[in-house]
Parts: sequence; structure tokens; C-alpha cells
Amino acid sequence: MFSPERFARLARAHFAEHLRGYAWFLAGIVLIEIVVSILFAVSKTGFTEFNTREQGGYWFAGMFLFSSIFAGRYFQSMGQRASALLSLMRPASGLEKWLLAVATTLLLFPLAYTLLFYLVAVPDSALAYSQAQHQAQAAIADWTRHPTGDRPAAFDPKAYALFRPWDAFESWKDAVNFLLWLLFVQGFAMFGSLYFRTVPFIKTLLAALIFMLACALFVNLVGGDDGLVMSYWTASRPLAPWQRWTYGLLWFVVPSLLWAASYLAIKEREITA
Repeated sequence: MFSPERFARLARAHFAEHLRGYAWFLAGIVLIEIVVSILFAVSKTGFTEFNTREQGGYWFAGMFLFSSIFAGRYFQSMGQRASALLSLMRPASGLEKWLLAVATTLLLFPLAYTLLFYLVAVPDSALAYSQAQHQAQAAIADWTRHPTGDRPAAFDPKAYALFRPWDAFESWKDAVNFLLWLLFVQGFAMFGSLYFRTVPFIKTLLAALIFMLACALFVNLVGGDDGLVMSYWTASRPLAPWQRWTYGLLWFVVPSLLWAASYLAIKEREITA
């Protein structure tokens, strides 16, 4: 049963206990982003490769990587019996604990990650814009003095605009595809951290590898085309009516089952604690 007052107390207790760990995790992300910036700075082309497309690639890669790690670490206190008992004995229902996990991993972390991404990406994007513009102007000036070959392309400001996630989606289908993938990777990581009692991170990673190998083997044995399922939201290839329904349902059912399994795993831990 859900109680707003009890949920608020649970949230305050959770963040009072884990806020420092979350801060260190986010600081590690910023450090990685700074290292990437340094690699761009010392490269031969400087920041000129850090265009809008590259910014988007780093944002998406970081979102999937760090959000899955964060989701897998959310219930890390369950790995030790003493801290697990403390977490499970808090006066809150399994539903409230699950809802707090959903809100923290699916809402708060992506927002925090995006803010930290821009903390580093904004100055990097400004440097990339300035360097690319200067390089293009210098190339045109050099060609004007020595007109050999084709005229260099003029600087394109749009190619170096600051990346905005919503601009990366050409349609609502692209946004749904992204959200469902995010639900899947986070749900898989969180369920693995709850299902495996010892060294859950390594076991979840191994389970993910086995799952991918099993899927690839199954597709190879049946001679199917996994591209029809994987590109369901973005492909323009026509599908049979039964494929449209079953593939679309599969995209929603699998992430939902993972999050439902996480909820049931919390309930099981409460019973067996």
C-alpha cells in the first residue's frame, strides 16, 4: 500500500544515506568527461571534431553506460547482510521502495547526467565552434592566395551547434525507441543486482553477455532477421500485420517484465531477510 508521507520519509532517509556516494559517482562522470576533453585538446585536429554529431554520440553513449551502472549500484547495500537488513526493515512497503528506485534511476539520474554533460560540453562546444570557424576561414584564405583544387567548404555554424537531446529525434518513434532501450538496460542491471546475492555486478555482466550470445545463436539457428525487431521503430521496411503487433508488444513487454521482476525481487528479499 502506498503512503505519500511514508514515501517522503523513505526518500529523505535514502538520500541522507546515499547522497555522498551519488556525489562521488557523478564526480567520476565529470572526471571522465574532462579526460575526453583533454584528449580532444591534445589531438592533431583539436576540438574541430567535437561537432554536434559527436556531442550527441557522447551523450547517448554516456547515458546508456552510466545509467546502467547507476541502476546496478542502486541496491548495492543489499549485497551485505547488515546493510541489507537495515534497508529492508525501514518502515516502507516494497512498492514504495520500488517507486523510489524508479524515480531515482529513470528520472533523477538522467537529469543529473545531462546537467553534468553540459557542464563540460558547453565550453568544449564553444572551443570547437571557434577552432572550426578559424580553420575554415584560414583554408579559404589560403585557397584564395593559391587557387588550386576545389574551393574549401565554408564554415557551417549548424554543424557545431550545442547538442540538444530532443533535436536528435527525427520523430516520436525515435524518442520511444530511446526510452525503451533505456528502460531495458536499467531494468536488466537493477534486476541483476537484486537477483544475484553475491558479486552481483560481475554476475549481471556475465548474464548480459550470455543473453546476447543466446539471442544471436537463436537467430542464427532459426535463420531469422533480428534487424526487423531491433529496428522496429526506425525502419521504413513494411511489416506483416502480425509482425507489427508482436514486435511492438515485445518492445514493451520485455522492459516491463524486468522492472516487474525487480519489484518482486524486493518483495522476496523482505520475506527472506
